[in-house]
Amino acid sequence: MAPQSLKSALLKTAAIIAVILADAGSAWAVQRHPGNEGFDAHIIAHIFLIASMIYLFAVLGKPSLGLSGWRLIRLAALFFLLWNVDVLITHLTGKLMTPKGHYFRGSWMLVEDLKTELYYVTRLIEYFFLVPAFLFMALGLRRLETELKREKQ
Repeated sequence: MAPQSLKSALLKTAAIIAVILADAGSAWAVQRHPGNEGFDAHIIAHIFLIASMIYLFAVLGKPSLGLSGWRLIRLAALFFLLWNVDVLITHLTGKLMTPKGHYFRGSWMLVEDLKTELYYVTRLIEYFFLVPAFLFMALGLRRLETELKREKQ
């Protein structure tokens, strides 16, 4: 097949796929489970991620890892750990709260007890941990790449 006809065939295929995807109906991506099954599995996943970030933070603290990219990735693990703890607290306190209508009066939000305050504060600050985590991870991987390229030369 000539390169021009291959290019034409790829463009036609991409156009057909784009038309099919643009006309997609409901994906039914969320499956509700009766009871707490989905919530419990989600909480267990957060607990495993917390344990993983603690392990990663400890392993990357070893002095044998001399590349500075690993230090940035270690910081990313710390921020992912903090984010995970924050979100876990948000999930658990959110489960304890009564329906949201109880906490709103017009445009005012009522914070009358500790669980409500904890929920809204943790919900508010979660991205203060998540954004730096991704930033440190990206910077660490970029620095590791440049350091490893430099070592090969």
